[in-house]
Amino acid sequence: MKRTLAALVLSLLWFVNVVHGQVVEVGADGKARTPQAISEYCAQVETIRANLKLTGDTRVRGRVTDETTAPFQNSPIELRSFISPVKQATVKKSSTDGDGKFDLGTVKRGEYRLLLSPGRGFKQPEKLTCETKDCTLDTMLIANPTDQLAANCPIR
Repeated sequence: MKRTLAALVLSLLWFVNVVHGQVVEVGADGKARTPQAISEYCAQVETIRANLKLTGDTRVRGRVTDETTAPFQNSPIELRSFISPVKQATVKKSSTDGDGKFDLGTVKRGEYRLLLSPGRGFKQPEKLTCETKDCTLDTMLIANPTDQLAANCPIR
């Protein structure tokens, strides 16, 4: 009986998360994660690349807006060290202020993936350029079509 109830709960969780556009599984430890099959699918339909290359230690800050020039207010920002298309490591997390501005402080030279939107509603920038030791990235994010192959994949 317990096993059947657990299977029903997991199925219900899967259904609820599919309805909301993201599939997760809950492990025995109670933590949610993307199922391996979904992770493999997402890796096949979306190639992830570094989108920020720093040739030296650089102060990285900027402003994020949408196509109407409205700021992304109090929106999460994440900087990841780019290791490979399937592996990145979080270096810094921050958020924009009420005017869409953010400041990541000084970041060491290297290749990174800078995620300026917490979800798939907007396309992540493909290439950001910083050529000075104090870099300001004013970035306009464009709405993402919802019919793309990776539309239901977690942000990577």
